[in-house]
Amino acid sequence: MAKPKIEIMLVDDDKNLLRMVCVSLEKHYKVITASGGEDALKMIDEGLTPDIVLLDIDMPGMDGFEAFRLMRERQVLEHVPIVFLTALTREEDKMKGLGMGAADYLTKPFEAGVMELRIPMYIKTGRERSKLREIEKNGVVMVDEEKFAHLTSRLNTREKEVVRLALLGWSNPQIGEKMSYSNAYVKKLILGVYNKLGLNCRYELKEFFAAGENPKDIAAFVIYKGHKRK
Repeated sequence: MAKPKIEIMLVDDDKNLLRMVCVSLEKHYKVITASGGEDALKMIDEGLTPDIVLLDIDMPGMDGFEAFRLMRERQVLEHVPIVFLTALTREEDKMKGLGMGAADYLTKPFEAGVMELRIPMYIKTGRERSKLREIEKNGVVMVDEEKFAHLTSRLNTREKEVVRLALLGWSNPQIGEKMSYSNAYVKKLILGVYNKLGLNCRYELKEFFAAGENPKDIAAFVIYKGHKRK
């Protein structure tokens, strides 16, 4: 029995680009097109669950940022990677897109060969995130999502992924193997987490998430550490 093709949803108002991407990717993937955010959301609400979404930003009506936000509210897309594919090259747009949790931010024109290689990587990472949430639900450690969201609000998506695994007791090499990251990159992410949260080591990271019932900010944690060490 033939293995079903990976389904890509391509959301863009540019008919020429839709046609070009279809020609480039349909050899290996099933490509479903939507002419805008509203069209894409309607298709999803009617039962479509793609394996990955390639999303333009500069579209009439609903722009890509708003479409991304609304897609993330759909539970069926919780772990589906969404990649911005756009002509917007400003650094602030890129930072906004990645800060929202996009799997990547790619600018047009794109290279079909590179895209073909990256798509399985994006999907693998999305599935690893889904497995991680299942580990949290069924494993020894449960992460309070509201508390986690509050305490990691200044971290980017990749840093949050690493924090989740670190809280479960995973070592840097284990995290790297799980997320397909190099040890050097995992170390860089961990150091970025420490820097943003004002911490020095994993012990303090775990204390930070255990501090108080609902610590309000970094200052509350600093006070907590001070009391504990007296």
